[in-house]
Amino acid sequence: MIVAEEKRKKNISEYILYMWQIEDMIRALKFDMNAINEKLIKQYDVDETKREEIFNWYENLVLMLEKEQKKQTGHLQFLVNVVNDLNNFHLAIISEKADNEYTRLYTDIKADLDLVREKSGKKDNDIEVALNTLYLILMLKMNRKEVSEGTQQAVWKFGNFMSRLSQLYKAHEAGDLELENYS
Repeated sequence: MIVAEEKRKKNISEYILYMWQIEDMIRALKFDMNAINEKLIKQYDVDETKREEIFNWYENLVLMLEKEQKKQTGHLQFLVNVVNDLNNFHLAIISEKADNEYTRLYTDIKADLDLVREKSGKKDNDIEVALNTLYLILMLKMNRKEVSEGTQQAVWKFGNFMSRLSQLYKAHEAGDLELENYS
């Protein structure tokens, strides 16, 4: 909860990836709040009130995953909504040519996004494809799996693209970037 709140304020892409990781950790711990408490919550050096708040946050995520029938796979609806909102923001930036650097980064990875989308057989939007790719590589690295040099370079490009999108999203939320086609 503490990390999630901080990531949400600073970098929307990192927040989404972090929350996907939390979903997977809850699944790995079999939705057992005792195990979640031992493995995840007790690591925080906080007072008892804050620890209870963190416990309740995890417990709420467990309940949402169960209620939304996402115990095996998938993402919570509020995270799907955040990804879709971020994609709408992306489309507005592109259509309005609001940021030259972002347009350049997008142009550089467009073929890679299309290739990943084609290989996956899914019709995910550009932001879903980029985030799913970054998450997959993150999981491979966490499991100490080897990642080829070509894949590393593609991930670097995806990371730069998502980083710039997150910067622009933060600027928009702060009122420093207005887009006509996005509300």
